[in-house]
Amino acid sequence: MKLSIKKISLSLIAFIVFFYAVISIFTYTQTCLIQTHQGTSKLQDEKENGSFDTAWLDKVSREDFEVTSEQGYTLSGTYLEAPEDSVQLTAVMVHGVTHDRWRMMRYAQIYLKHGIDVVLYDHRKHGLSGGGEVSFSFFESQDLEKVVQWAKKRKPNDMILAHGESLGGATVTSHSGINETTHSVDFYIADCPFSDTKELLAFRAEEDFHVPDLGFMNTSSIVTKLMAGFYLGDASPIQNVKKSKVPFLFIHGKDDKYIPMQMTKDLFEAKEFGEKYIWLVPDAKHAKSITVAPVMYEITVMNYINTVLSQLSK
Repeated sequence: MKLSIKKISLSLIAFIVFFYAVISIFTYTQTCLIQTHQGTSKLQDEKENGSFDTAWLDKVSREDFEVTSEQGYTLSGTYLEAPEDSVQLTAVMVHGVTHDRWRMMRYAQIYLKHGIDVVLYDHRKHGLSGGGEVSFSFFESQDLEKVVQWAKKRKPNDMILAHGESLGGATVTSHSGINETTHSVDFYIADCPFSDTKELLAFRAEEDFHVPDLGFMNTSSIVTKLMAGFYLGDASPIQNVKKSKVPFLFIHGKDDKYIPMQMTKDLFEAKEFGEKYIWLVPDAKHAKSITVAPVMYEITVMNYINTVLSQLSK
């Protein structure tokens, strides 16, 4: 009898370990190894879906470039010089997951219109850049620093704005912690960012698969560390924004069901130092604020930029 109970207990433990291992590996493959169509450009797709005014690409001077990441893979980007380069400011644009640099042209055209140069680039595991996994802002924020340093060498007298959407919004927010050491970015715009990777994945697991987090994120984090070199907890924008002292504009759609609006509210509240602004956009779903309210988006962004530039010039 005792032997049978022991066998049952060991079998149960083995099943639980196996079950958690399967869930953790599934989480890793569905997140870090998500299909991003790496190796292809989505410029033609963005042109065809009308996400931006394609005339801007005929108006600007384009320069493709490459930089090498800290991990040794190549980051591929494009520098766009405004037709009337009237502002000593370069906007570095940071796209969301499964997209590439050209997704950010819908924001970039605002800057180009106002005489601000733009840098677009592909994240690791996206577009024409290298890298084997999505790291939810951990390595992406380090990559952003490399791109920013390239931009600073390209236009040494320009200030730098980093503007990101979704994963890009989380990336610029995570970079704000690095920035307290490098002082490379002068101010940020984070559109629909997430505040913490583990919290986001737990939320998505419950929403998409009706699976509550019974410790799965912790075991998934261990798998991610073994396979990709970072713990999920390392990719926590909210821990970085707490350190940031430079200005921030946070934007989030009120109808966002993919990344909860509360995450942007949490980031806003967590930022203790420096100027901060928040705009919550009615009727906007995930990454749709600029399409729901394009005129107000441009006005809000440019008012923020002019306010910050005025403050920094004093």
